[in-house]
Amino acid sequence: MESHVGCYETGSLDFFGPLCVVACYVDQKDEKELNELELDKEMSTNDIEKIGKILKDKLTYSLLLLDNSHYNQYVKEDQKLSCIKAKLYNQAMINVIQRIEHPISKVTIDAFLAPKKYYRYLKSKIVVVRHIEFKKEEMSLAMKCAHILSQYAYLQYYQNMCQSLNTTLPRGFNILANDAGTSLVQEHGKDILWKVSKTNFPNYKQILERVE
Repeated sequence: MESHVGCYETGSLDFFGPLCVVACYVDQKDEKELNELELDKEMSTNDIEKIGKILKDKLTYSLLLLDNSHYNQYVKEDQKLSCIKAKLYNQAMINVIQRIEHPISKVTIDAFLAPKKYYRYLKSKIVVVRHIEFKKEEMSLAMKCAHILSQYAYLQYYQNMCQSLNTTLPRGFNILANDAGTSLVQEHGKDILWKVSKTNFPNYKQILERVE
């Protein structure tokens, strides 16, 4: 296995909660120990929290957590989710690469965009990580670690958010999200959605139509 950087995110499919992008570095010496953690298995919340803590202490990584208020400000400025993600991916990878003192063999990310479009979103950036492998299916070991660390960060934030609102918010963006959002608006007013949800999801309009 080559020493490499991988990047992944959690939260882009969830109406409630932040967008968490993580880039992390994996060295050859880490491979055996990481494979013993069985990163490919289907993971419960407990597994993510347990393994996330191990990876957090072991690996060099960068977490960029975009809370809902800042996310919605970008949306208000007409930035698409794919554009927001591209910028966060690029910055997270820069953060990690700057901390690694020797050359990196490869960089891998989730292929959420075609490479040409990905780089187009970054044309205004002074520093852009290039020569990236865009992975559609099989994730690199560093990507698997980044995915777990992004899930771990999302869960920490999400659990605190639920606790502060004294409710359990559903993951995803199905009808349950509409029901929960409607209850929140009835209790706290419409502005609460700006703070805890993603306003470019269809759920946002659907909830507002319900409460008008």
